[in-house]
Amino acid sequence: MSHHAFPIQPDPAFPEAEHRERLARARLALAEAKLDAVVCVAPEHLYYLAGFDGHTHFQLQALVFGAMKDPTLIFRDTDIVNAREFSWVRDMRVYHHGVQDPISLIVDAAREHAGPGGRIGVCFDSFALPGAAALRLNAALGGDVADATNLIERLRFRKSARELEYMRKAGTIAEAGRSALRQAVTDGATEMELAGTIEHAMRLAGTEYPAMPTWFSTGPRTSGGHRMPTLRKLQRGEPVKAEFAGVHRRYHSVTVQTLWLGEPSQAAAETYDAVLHAFRAACEEIKVGNPTAAAEDAAFGEYQRRGLDVGVHARMGCGISAAYPPSWIEGYDITRESGERFQADTTFLIHTHRRSADGYSIVIGGTYALTESGLECLAGGDLQLTVI
Repeated sequence: MSHHAFPIQPDPAFPEAEHRERLARARLALAEAKLDAVVCVAPEHLYYLAGFDGHTHFQLQALVFGAMKDPTLIFRDTDIVNAREFSWVRDMRVYHHGVQDPISLIVDAAREHAGPGGRIGVCFDSFALPGAAALRLNAALGGDVADATNLIERLRFRKSARELEYMRKAGTIAEAGRSALRQAVTDGATEMELAGTIEHAMRLAGTEYPAMPTWFSTGPRTSGGHRMPTLRKLQRGEPVKAEFAGVHRRYHSVTVQTLWLGEPSQAAAETYDAVLHAFRAACEEIKVGNPTAAAEDAAFGEYQRRGLDVGVHARMGCGISAAYPPSWIEGYDITRESGERFQADTTFLIHTHRRSADGYSIVIGGTYALTESGLECLAGGDLQLTVI
């Protein structure tokens, strides 16, 4: 019996030159931080720098590089085809589960890239690095090990032309899901059916799986955040609240909407109006060079002018781009507490929300790109109250 090896057809999301440009910026950041090598473990960082589109981040994997040599990619051997299909990195070192120790491979590569006595950074603040593994890695490396998470994460904030193109495509997919939802909303439909309609429409439009689930609730269940769909049946006069992402080449565009089946109560309609105007006020402050805090301040100002309490609130927004479970949130934070400033060629999710006097939670939002030309809505966004 003969075994035939199928040829691997490379399908990278970006050309090698773009990855190498990112690597060059990473090396400059390492030099400024006085680090000789870094260990990246977050799947989105491996994707950004190495092109590795791996979906086994429940196993240890890492990209290790320093100032000189090409990077080393370390992962479980079952993912070798994925690596060869998407990554430009030549130095691939694999381990077999339960046989080789990935920590040993990572440590050896880190010392190799750092050189004798070299200072090593590790991206410790990642869902992809379990606590036990982090402790072992830190102990094995010894010496002066720095946390390099933010150093690497900040490289992703400004997007290339190709990244913006992927974000726009993801936004088109998300809008297909939102359109399908509006058409499917009807008395007696279950939350599960409506969420399924969204996901089916987006799959047909070409979405990949999202880093977070479809958040979905109706009626009194909207009072909480991050709700999952149930078999509850929608009734006339109730809201439908949904938040979900279209995904293209791992780039996410999220849309957030609260709509009504039948006329909302006066309290709910007034709250929606406040949320919408707060959202618009925030968008007015989103300009290149402005502090990100100005956006949330503007939203809060609109609420305060209406005599509404701003003591309890969700974050105004966050960066969003290429992502893997469990989160699509990028490190770019848009809150009053953030010290960031709005930069050109960034992409982010922004939203505003309030709870109405009769207990419904209303949220409006979407994904935007900010370029030198201004603010561009990719999905969701400034949505008037929709009554079906």
